[in-house]
Amino acid sequence: MDKGFTWFALNNSTTDYIDLSRKLASSIKRHNKHNQVCVITDKPVTHTEFDHVVVLKENFSEQQEWKLNNEWQIFKLTPFKHTIKLEADMLFTANTDWWWNYLHQHNMVFSYHCRSYTDSIVKHTPYRDLHKTNNLPDIYNALTYFRTSRTAQYFYTLCEHIIKHWPAVRSKFLINCHDDQPTTDVVYALALKIIDPLQESRVTYDFFNFMHNKNGVNGLTTAYDNDQYLYTMQVNGEIYSGGYKQSRIFHYHNKQLAEELYE
Repeated sequence: MDKGFTWFALNNSTTDYIDLSRKLASSIKRHNKHNQVCVITDKPVTHTEFDHVVVLKENFSEQQEWKLNNEWQIFKLTPFKHTIKLEADMLFTANTDWWWNYLHQHNMVFSYHCRSYTDSIVKHTPYRDLHKTNNLPDIYNALTYFRTSRTAQYFYTLCEHIIKHWPAVRSKFLINCHDDQPTTDVVYALALKIIDPLQESRVTYDFFNFMHNKNGVNGLTTAYDNDQYLYTMQVNGEIYSGGYKQSRIFHYHNKQLAEELYE
């Protein structure tokens, strides 16, 4: 099976996403036999951790600090027929080779909700009021599977139209949305709702989920400082957070954390 992991890595003024991508790629290869990775970026890079590097021919985020407007291009840029889309600020903590046996049966699989450091399902966060107000599916683009198919092509074409016509979409299709820039989670959720408004084709797997290490998301209230409270550490190659060994993909928010874990 032609399969692999693909994500975008475009640096901004504060974060070196190429460096984070190297750590993510290394963690994938550490745990998996099927570990082909591809990064999509805006300039050539030569790092042995990457099996494929795709340089954007059209960069729709050049003037943005938060570079999200290229996300719809992943369908045509991924070198794989079967793709798991990730984000650069993630780390693998366990083997996921067996995932492909389930995922390849579907055109697309989304990750619904996210997990806390205790592996509890987190359905309500302070960052998802827009989802709740507009009754959008609680999906996260940071972990998405798709295969080369008309379904996936249509989905990403719809994402393209939403991003390119964001001011009109925001005013006509969303309630109480004041975002100047479309965020990928909202774009994905809106596209999925348009395609499948009643979620009749929803496919969910308990394993297809990640731990979201973000303040106010990780099962903690905003009264706690996520990093100080959980004291995330790496011990003998394993990641522990809040005293719990992490077994899911670890999605961190503090970009310094990856360096601290593997210093």
